Amino acid sequence: MATFRCTIVTPSDSLLDEQVSYATFQAWDGQKGVAPGASAFLAKLGTGAARLDLATGQSRWFVIDGGFAQMQGDALTLLVDGAEDAGSIDAGKAQTDLAEANARANATNPTPLTLEQREQIERAQRRAAVRVALAGRGS
Repeated sequence: MATFRCTIVTPSDSLLDEQVSYATFQAWDGQKGVAPGASAFLAKLGTGAARLDLATGQSRWFVIDGGFAQMQGDALTLLVDGAEDAGSIDAGKAQTDLAEANARANATNPTPLTLEQREQIERAQRRAAVRVALAGRGS
């Protein structure tokens, strides 16, 4: 089976460095899939799920939140602003976080929000929804 090296790196930690047969992740403009032999690229990441099919036949899931993806040669690097292994997500806490994020998104504000404030609220809402969707997926 053909594979390539995939790493997930945050500003403070290296979460993954494995051989994978396929990777899919959320780019800013939609889901992107990468197979062995993919052409070089640089892409801006969005907030969403990343699935990595390991050479062992298992899949690992992560919540990713912004950053960049670079494919160069036979190596994919996901340099993310934030990431979380789906296997470590507490489903109850994820549900609570989603309810709070939805409440903030639907709240009436005495003064209009700036575009930046609204984007932060919506990003937190997307991240919380992905955490709920991936909770319980083993690593």
